[in-house]
Amino acid sequence: MKVVMQLERKYFKQGDIIFEVNHNSDGLYLINSGEVSIVSKKGVVLATLSDGELFGEMSAIVGDRLRKSRAIVTKDSVIDKIDSKSMQRKLEDADPVLRALVRTLTYRLTAANDLNERLSLQLDVYRSLSPDEIESGIDD
Repeated sequence: MKVVMQLERKYFKQGDIIFEVNHNSDGLYLINSGEVSIVSKKGVVLATLSDGELFGEMSAIVGDRLRKSRAIVTKDSVIDKIDSKSMQRKLEDADPVLRALVRTLTYRLTAANDLNERLSLQLDVYRSLSPDEIESGIDD
């Protein structure tokens, strides 16, 4: 059975918040034009996306109910919202190998984003240190 995706076109202005951390996941988004930054709960920019790119897919694919990041419009954008249930049906209809591949890549991307956030925060701490503080830390 061929699953038809339910799309809802939305228009956003620079600075608009598409979703927040811990908001319920109700779909994923396809950027037709514009730019969106994905920001972790600690403020680390995980990605800046533009025309033809998807975001919000991890919650839709893995089935997480709450968002783990924030999506902020960085340039006026036209975006299609895809209902989570449509995406789930599309995945269920897909070849089992492709379905497993998508889920595996999604889990790996989640782990990479978590690592990116931790390393970025550590780098911020390191950058805040004076040369003397860095040198004294090496001797300890």
